[in-house]
Amino acid sequence: MKKLFRFFGSPAGLAVLVIVAAITCASIAATYLFKLIQTDVEDRLVATLEASIHQARQSLEKHQTLARYWAENPLIQAAALAASNQQSSDSKTQISNAQASLSAVSGIENYRDYRLIDRHGNVILSRPGHDVRRQARIRLPDNLLSQAWHGRTVVTPPFKSGRPWPDKRGRLTENIATMMILSPVRDEHGRTVALLSFELDPDLIFLPAFHHNQIGKTGHTYAINSDGLLLTASKYDQQLRNSGLLNPRQPHAALNLVVNDPKWADTDAQNALTEMAVSLSQGQSGINLQGYRDYRGVDVIGAWRWDNSLGMGVVTETEAAEVYQLYRSILLSVTISIVFVIAITLIALFFYRRKHQHQMSSLHQRDAIINQTDDGFVTIDNRGMIVMTNPAITRLFGYASDELIGNNVSILLPPDERVEHDHYVRHSEIHERKIIHKVRSLQGCHKDGHLFPIELNVTPMTFSHQKYFIGVIRDISERHSYQQALIAAKEAAEEANQAKSDFLAKMSHELRTPLNAIIGFSQLLKMDKLDANQRESVEMIHDAGEHLLALINDVLDLARIESGRMLLSLEAVSPQELLGSLYPMLNVQIQTLGLSFTTEIDVADDCHVYADYTKLKQVLLNLLSNACKYNRPGGTITLRVTTQPDGKVRISVQDSGDGISEKMQKRIFEPFNRLDKTNSKIEGTGIGLAISAELVKLMGGELGFSSRLGEGSTFWVMLSACQPSGHQTDSD
Repeated sequence: MKKLFRFFGSPAGLAVLVIVAAITCASIAATYLFKLIQTDVEDRLVATLEASIHQARQSLEKHQTLARYWAENPLIQAAALAASNQQSSDSKTQISNAQASLSAVSGIENYRDYRLIDRHGNVILSRPGHDVRRQARIRLPDNLLSQAWHGRTVVTPPFKSGRPWPDKRGRLTENIATMMILSPVRDEHGRTVALLSFELDPDLIFLPAFHHNQIGKTGHTYAINSDGLLLTASKYDQQLRNSGLLNPRQPHAALNLVVNDPKWADTDAQNALTEMAVSLSQGQSGINLQGYRDYRGVDVIGAWRWDNSLGMGVVTETEAAEVYQLYRSILLSVTISIVFVIAITLIALFFYRRKHQHQMSSLHQRDAIINQTDDGFVTIDNRGMIVMTNPAITRLFGYASDELIGNNVSILLPPDERVEHDHYVRHSEIHERKIIHKVRSLQGCHKDGHLFPIELNVTPMTFSHQKYFIGVIRDISERHSYQQALIAAKEAAEEANQAKSDFLAKMSHELRTPLNAIIGFSQLLKMDKLDANQRESVEMIHDAGEHLLALINDVLDLARIESGRMLLSLEAVSPQELLGSLYPMLNVQIQTLGLSFTTEIDVADDCHVYADYTKLKQVLLNLLSNACKYNRPGGTITLRVTTQPDGKVRISVQDSGDGISEKMQKRIFEPFNRLDKTNSKIEGTGIGLAISAELVKLMGGELGFSSRLGEGSTFWVMLSACQPSGHQTDSD
């Protein structure tokens, strides 16, 4: 007994116990799993079967209700009575009206045909060309016809049609499966005078109900009669033909295949039906989870039920191999797992010592990395006392390791921050969010007292139920100096830019005074009597002055924008009125260049935008002027005003010029950049678009463009719509 205890106390004995426990647990789990899978499959089979039957019933009830509705329709009743009374004048009209209604409902419901049959079996109404005034060729059980003539709406089971109908491929096929719904047509005394029938494809009823309710890839739901004849479509038609179980001449298995077990089909056995079909032939229901052979000879599991309301047996089956594939896979996995557990248990005994040695090696390696890094590592407890440092800390702060361990970490901070730091440590649970895992820039205090910038990242750690904090400290003196230099350079650049803007503003004001005098005197000279040469010279002086004044105004606007001193008067502006004031200013330029100008206004008459009237006019005038200058001779300019889906107003100017290359589009809004037009004969300074873009931005809008080389450009302004009172709309 002692030897036995000693054996099970050894690593080998423990391994044997682990292996026996693993095998026992695996066996119990496999048995439980198999029962669980069987229960789940049974529930799914029953649920699928019930859903299929319920859906088929609902569909049939829907079509029965529709047939009753039309049988009780006055048009149909009148047509039946008119035909029976042979009223020639009214009969044609009433029959024509009834035929139109029945043709419409047949088209909507995808019925193959409709018939109105009198008591003599003659067809009163049918689809055009279908048996009108002929004996109805309906092969139906007498009991169903009797029930219909006695006032019941009846549905036939699927049967072979007496006329060809299109199959799934659209080809006319003889003996194709069909169904009929018959409903009595009564006169005013409640007597049945005719039968209204609708002929339909069984797939219309059973395909949604059966083929959409199945289990797995091989799942199949179908219906049979009491003789085992397959009544609905099979998903295995091609497989049945390939195996010789279905005649290749037969269009499909429905109504052409008896559900026999192929093993007994060619023998003299009295009953070759499958187990399921035998049960249904006796009007019974059942379920088989152990497996049986279906009409293909494949092992399946299934559930079936005879339904009196449908007059057929409904079956749902799926291949046993697919259903229990999961169980076999899990069983294989369990077996492999047991082998794996055994192997791991044995290997673990061998590798335990090696794993321990590896852990020790990893610890030494980690310590070596920490000791060799240039970043300082310091570990403190929850009281702020230093418990461990690395050599980098001593190099950064000038303290020996013994001088730091046991002291408060605040010794590494400036004296005026130590009290605050101690408060943070005492209430670390409150301040952790501000400190933990966040990189902070601080001042470190060297042993000799000088301060230097450091970067600190704190990480918490719990060891033996004791909380510690690890701080990683990096000297960022060089980075700090570089940042200070960048800040100084930025401030100097901003001062230089401000000085430039102030200079431009002052110079613009200084230049405008003599220019106004030059322009004024040129206007006075133009009023005198001058010869042609003198008038041309005065015109050149006046035009040059106006051009220079416009340039100075643009420079002044640019300086105001850059200095932030541009003031706008935002109000409700009517785009239509604004554009109307631009046309006279552009007529001369457009006519001189031989351009075609069109406008497309697609906004409400009371449309207004929130903008500065004068500045918006300046922007649009600049865009239109550019469209004229950079257009082709005889080109077109289109001005559009539209309302966008978000409620904003878009004003666009489209030209048919040379367009702008993708490379130059990036520099289109740079001040004084005329792209490739610098040396051309076209006048310009290159600051109009830059000013326009900034003005639109100040008005809360957006200026953009699109262009394709060789096709032209479209520049657009997007502004917020507003009420005529000046209040912006909700889209803003």
